[in-house]
Amino acid sequence: MIPIRTSLFLAVATLASHSLHADDADRFAGKSTSIAYPTTDAQKRSILAAKEISHPVLHQTSPLSYHTILRTGEKLGEETFGLLKDAQGRPLKMKDGSPYICNGQFGGSGPDHTEFIEKNGRLYMITQFECQVGALYMAELDQNPKTGELKAKSLRYIDQSSHHGGWVHCAGMKTPWNSFLGSEEYEPDAAKRNTETGSIDPYYDTVAPYFGGDLRKANPYYYGWITEVTLADDGTPHYTKHYSMGRFAHELAYVLPDKRTAYLSDDGSNCAMFMYVADRPGDLSAGTLFAAKWKQTDNRGAGAADLEWIRLGHADDAELKKIVDANPAFDEIFERKEMAKDGSCPGGFRGVNTDHGAECLKLRPGKETEAAFLESRRYAGYLGATTEFRKMEGITYDPDHRRLYLAMSQIAKGMEDHKKKGKANDKYDRGSSNDIRLEYNKCGAVYALDIEDKADPVTGSGYTAKRIYGILAGVPKKYSKDSLYAENSCDINSIANPDNISYLPGSNLLLIGEDTGYHQNDLVWAFDTQSNALIDRVASTPYGSETTSLIWQPDLNGFRYITLVTQHPFGESDKDKIKDPSDVQSYVGYLKVGADKK
Repeated sequence: MIPIRTSLFLAVATLASHSLHADDADRFAGKSTSIAYPTTDAQKRSILAAKEISHPVLHQTSPLSYHTILRTGEKLGEETFGLLKDAQGRPLKMKDGSPYICNGQFGGSGPDHTEFIEKNGRLYMITQFECQVGALYMAELDQNPKTGELKAKSLRYIDQSSHHGGWVHCAGMKTPWNSFLGSEEYEPDAAKRNTETGSIDPYYDTVAPYFGGDLRKANPYYYGWITEVTLADDGTPHYTKHYSMGRFAHELAYVLPDKRTAYLSDDGSNCAMFMYVADRPGDLSAGTLFAAKWKQTDNRGAGAADLEWIRLGHADDAELKKIVDANPAFDEIFERKEMAKDGSCPGGFRGVNTDHGAECLKLRPGKETEAAFLESRRYAGYLGATTEFRKMEGITYDPDHRRLYLAMSQIAKGMEDHKKKGKANDKYDRGSSNDIRLEYNKCGAVYALDIEDKADPVTGSGYTAKRIYGILAGVPKKYSKDSLYAENSCDINSIANPDNISYLPGSNLLLIGEDTGYHQNDLVWAFDTQSNALIDRVASTPYGSETTSLIWQPDLNGFRYITLVTQHPFGESDKDKIKDPSDVQSYVGYLKVGADKK
């Protein structure tokens, strides 16, 4: 592999120049090495990518080009990419009789994480879909042996009915043992379940079609887990859920090189940070779950803290699947009472403040295992871990410096000090330990976590993070109404709501993708982890879409790729600008690095 150094340059065609107000100055607009922020309607409707990557140190240049493999709704053979199906494998339909495609227009977000998996000389692409009726599809790919171009030649739906179906599949990774590790986000609140109808709220209730319209056949504890797809020698997929990795709003689980330690991000408000240590390398079916306590050491910017890890419990998937399959209820695990306005609780109860709100809980006798794994976030708060994080997103590992990077889409709510958006409000700190006390930043931040190089006596892992600190934060900014950037409220020269991230080993380079309402068009950035500076804008996506599945693929039969999914175009903003129904179809594709083999 030709390493991409910190002297990386991304050359692009120069965009049309504009007369700008002083507050509109785009630091990258005049550079031939970066994409200028989109300003025309045509640019804002397109996927823009850098034209080439230059390696000045090695005196070599590699072209960079974007390619689409599939778009949602595209038919290949007998399957339709992104079509949702029920427990019997029957296609779901909308009220008007049209196919129910997970695409971001009807309560879901569309395709999220995509991975390339090689098996016995064949190349597959697995994609998970972020709708309440979750879907997984696998395409076999043809790879042009001369150019490296990838094309889908067959498509297969992956059945999840053995584990009650899928749910809001978000980010993931390819494990060190070559499997697809997925996730289920926004776990339903089991405490709110109506025992007669099965209903919880409109978001959860849309899972009903999977069960033939009968919510009583569903259970909120079916969802909120880490999933895994392994491939047999002939390419047949095998699907499972890892109940021993805990249940919460999983953004993703990131497995480290020891094949035992995984860090798990929890996406929402008042969420927790988790770590899982498997009993055996390469096997996530049994292990111990931990939650972090933030011990703040610096309140400047994105802040810094020491991390203490609190043990929640040990279990294996088989024993937990029996508990889940038995259709448990929340009040079998916890007794719950309302918290007083001053944050106090009745005797015998403990106050917790999580994504499900402030409440007083008392653990039922003998229910430690159920609490630790079915109500992981609540139990983390119950035992004193920090449940104040806001929209914890992507994770990636830097083996060059034994460091994790973590995206926090916002510094807000529980991460503030008895405030909401900078104004006094105790909703998110009432009854909590108020561990995180930072200034509001709607544009978010990226954190680094230093990894110790010895086994930790508490976790038993040689990859335990004991320190976390901010390395990059977005910058809120108000542009004038006549500015080319008037639709942006975070500085266009910095990140807004970082989400998917990927480190390129040997390069000091971190790729950062956005999921934002504060940049009109979401961006992919290149960040130098040594100088802590943004180098370039690598790509931008159409109106209202999110950049997902930002994964560095350093060697697929001698070619290099960066996967890039453009999720739900026109789905979060600018719906009035849709010109054609095909505009809203999500893109699953990649940036190809180099014209030839490495």
